Amino acid sequence: MSFAMSKIGGWKNMRSVAFSLLIVAFLVLVAAQAFAVPVTVERVEVNDEEVRTTDTNRLDLVRGEDIDVKVRLNATGNGSDVEVEAFISGFEFNREMPISDSTPVFDVEAGVTYVKRLKLRVPDIAQEDNYLLRIMVTDRNTQELVQSYRLKIDVPRHTLAIRDIVTNPDGFIVAGRALLVTVRVKNMGEQDEEGIKVRVSIPDLGVSATDYIDELKDGESTSTEELYLRIPPCAKPGDYDLRAVVEFNEGFDKVSSAKSIEVLASDTAVCEALGLKEKTSIMVSGEAQTVSAGGAGVVYPITVFNPGTSSKTFAFTAEGVEGWAAVRFSPSNVVMVGPGEVKTVNLFLTATPGAAKGERTFTVTVKDQAGSVVEQLVMRANVDSAAAAAGAGAPTDLRRYLEIGLVLLVVVLIILALVVLFSRMRGKEEEEGEGEAKTYY
Repeated sequence: MSFAMSKIGGWKNMRSVAFSLLIVAFLVLVAAQAFAVPVTVERVEVNDEEVRTTDTNRLDLVRGEDIDVKVRLNATGNGSDVEVEAFISGFEFNREMPISDSTPVFDVEAGVTYVKRLKLRVPDIAQEDNYLLRIMVTDRNTQELVQSYRLKIDVPRHTLAIRDIVTNPDGFIVAGRALLVTVRVKNMGEQDEEGIKVRVSIPDLGVSATDYIDELKDGESTSTEELYLRIPPCAKPGDYDLRAVVEFNEGFDKVSSAKSIEVLASDTAVCEALGLKEKTSIMVSGEAQTVSAGGAGVVYPITVFNPGTSSKTFAFTAEGVEGWAAVRFSPSNVVMVGPGEVKTVNLFLTATPGAAKGERTFTVTVKDQAGSVVEQLVMRANVDSAAAAAGAGAPTDLRRYLEIGLVLLVVVLIILALVVLFSRMRGKEEEEGEGEAKTYY
């Protein structure tokens, strides 16, 4: 009897303990709720796709791109200094390149819905693997709210990265000297790449160079040959952007990068000696040239020097040749001259058959691309007196034609004489051959 009563008492004690534990757990839960951030996470979207903590499928994302995260919160009470943070852990270089973003602090009011937007950058060197995107809501003193969402970081099919731009000399160059540039490229995609075009340039100086990489396998890195950039001798000192552009995937994709280069003043006196620091120089010989009326023409070389830091275009026109001469420009009457470059435009002049003898002057006007006159050059030509008389061209041409005809006639007569001579010699040989054959019989 006493044993039964003791057993019943033991059960009562156990029930009392269990009930007490339930009460404690409930109080802890209530306390935790009382000291938690007064919000609930209603909805989370990643790149406009809704994700849930219960999802078994991972959301596929591509490294090297941004992740847009939108968090929708419902306030269950009033709170202050609330902050929302989105982050991905486990990336090897998270300390140097953290995959995270957070909102400024804000206050919440019971019954109000809040939408917060965050942006995370996934580095192009992130490993291809499974990750958790964690959304954490915190304030100054209460318990944080954390929810996790399954992600898959994938590798793009075609992508290249410019790992470095190496210059020699490094970081600076004296105007008028050569800058050697090497670009290091890495294949970060799944596919091998062929026919990669690498172009480097300093746009403000109008200089550029190009090289090609025949093949670059997945995960490999390589460097271009040294690319030669000649800095204009009169370039203005200062900092310039050196740009590298890499085209790949049959030219449909490209990636670019830039590096600052300091250009120092030229250590030569070429600009000062020529007096051409910023002014374009256009030069031509002032001596008169002799041209025969109706005969071969003469050439006037015109030299253009552009000491500036950008390319310039010039147009050439000739005036004062009407009625006595014809002119043309080669290679064209419009020419583009790069910075620090010298180009020559040739003016060809021919005098008309009826041009009167004597000295003539004409002008060549040079305009820039805005239509402003840059230079007016005065040129001289002497029309040859022997061919200047009106109608002198016709007898001269007739005499030349007669001489040519006489030469052709002599050549034809010589050919006919040779043909007759060879024919007679051949006939004689045939007769002698027949006579010898009769003797044998």
